[in-house]
Amino acid sequence: MNCRTGCPTGGHASWGECARAANISIGAVMTSEFKESYEQTDRELKEYRSVRAEGIQPEGTTMNKIELAKTATKLLGRPYNAEKDPPAKFIRSKQSATFAKTGEI
Repeated sequence: MNCRTGCPTGGHASWGECARAANISIGAVMTSEFKESYEQTDRELKEYRSVRAEGIQPEGTTMNKIELAKTATKLLGRPYNAEKDPPAKFIRSKQSATFAKTGEI
């Protein structure tokens, strides 16, 4: 017997042929928790792409990291770059931004 269990017609040449004839599909259940997580991630990635287009390089893709990078950008007077600048959480005032510009932090 080459058919899958429960085949109503039988007589297929292989299990795959039987499954294709049954038009089996897989569905996903999106729980509210999963949907909320997906939507949050989607918002964060859109915002990340937006700040990257402005030349800002945050330390990560979370909203917290993006907001810290935007604040550091304003204080520095130029786009923040996580690869070269001190961590954005340390650039909290004009004075700390001055030290970050000179590399004295």
